[in-house]
Amino acid sequence: MGNNQAFSSFEASVIAVYNRGFLDKDLLHALASPYEGMDIDRGGMEGTLAHDGLDIDDIIFKVYAVKLPPKPVLPDDYRDWTPKQDAQNEKWVDKKYNAMSKIERRWGWR
Repeated sequence: MGNNQAFSSFEASVIAVYNRGFLDKDLLHALASPYEGMDIDRGGMEGTLAHDGLDIDDIIFKVYAVKLPPKPVLPDDYRDWTPKQDAQNEKWVDKKYNAMSKIERRWGWR
């Protein structure tokens, strides 16, 4: 099990700096660097949104200019998804996960 609190702290710091308009790649890397080599765990994600409605992942992708395909439009209740919709969602989630993992590896996160 990883360090949930570390991710919560990172998330809060990134969103606070982003909301002030100061976040760039260098500062984002500096905010991530204290967690290098740590088993930081996204289970600590609080789900806090920036003033413009972006979450931590959206902010990181924006700073790194990562373009994901549009998220599939799905019913709100996952229990109403068809097998095709479920597969579309899984494909999109995998792309998002792979893109974020690539960035986190640059930071030396495990």
